Amino acid sequence: MSTIPESNDLPGLREAVLEEVRLEPDPGFAADLRGELRGLQARATRNLWWFDLRLPIGPIRIVHDEQLVHLVDNDFRRYEYRAEYELGFEPAYGESERVRKAAEQVLAGRQRGNEIAFLGELTPFQRAVLRATSRIPRGSIRPYNWVAREAGNPGAVRAAGTCLGHNPVPFIVPCHRVVRADWELGKYSAGGPEVKEAVLQMEGLTHRELQWIQHAPPFVGQLDFMEFCLPACGGLDTIPADRIQGFRNAADAIEAGFAPCDECKPV
Repeated sequence: MSTIPESNDLPGLREAVLEEVRLEPDPGFAADLRGELRGLQARATRNLWWFDLRLPIGPIRIVHDEQLVHLVDNDFRRYEYRAEYELGFEPAYGESERVRKAAEQVLAGRQRGNEIAFLGELTPFQRAVLRATSRIPRGSIRPYNWVAREAGNPGAVRAAGTCLGHNPVPFIVPCHRVVRADWELGKYSAGGPEVKEAVLQMEGLTHRELQWIQHAPPFVGQLDFMEFCLPACGGLDTIPADRIQGFRNAADAIEAGFAPCDECKPV
């Protein structure tokens, strides 16, 4: 155990703190760094493989390095082009029970997609966007401006949309859960709005619930809890109309005494 010097010994205190950091590295940071280095090496040495995972909407192809997912596509003809363009080669077939189980956990909503996705060749902002997207609960949706804000750059809504349009690992990082500001589904690189809605329905978002969200006020206050939410916050459509209050903006909700919801983070 290290000995922390007295507070009046500032140089000694600084060195002691640095030594503590060196002795006790953040395990999450260390794991991310190991995964990133492994992924970079796998690409450089062409040690990547693929297998197909069947979903209710059809199969998806998963490219992996036996630990992390590098590429996902549900169009096998497009996959060949993407593999050559994004990876520089087309991987060989190779099953991985570990990656398959991890992908199934993510698709079931029991793990976040960014935890098993290789994002090492993306910019910091692109990574932040995909990490924010991975925090959207299964069967729920959020607008692009929410993703930009959660990624740390509220003004970069268009840039966030571009990042998601080039998401290398759709389904794993759920870009299908990100929609327009008016809650219309919008574009989807994995097959268009119809496929986007089919994936959301596979996750449990019903057409009736989607219609409710699209016609709800911009912010919805719950009178029983004095919290206000985005209309897509789970279960709002089941609350009696006399127990909710609509607001045009967050400022009005706060002025009326409502606190922002911790689940959907409306502000």
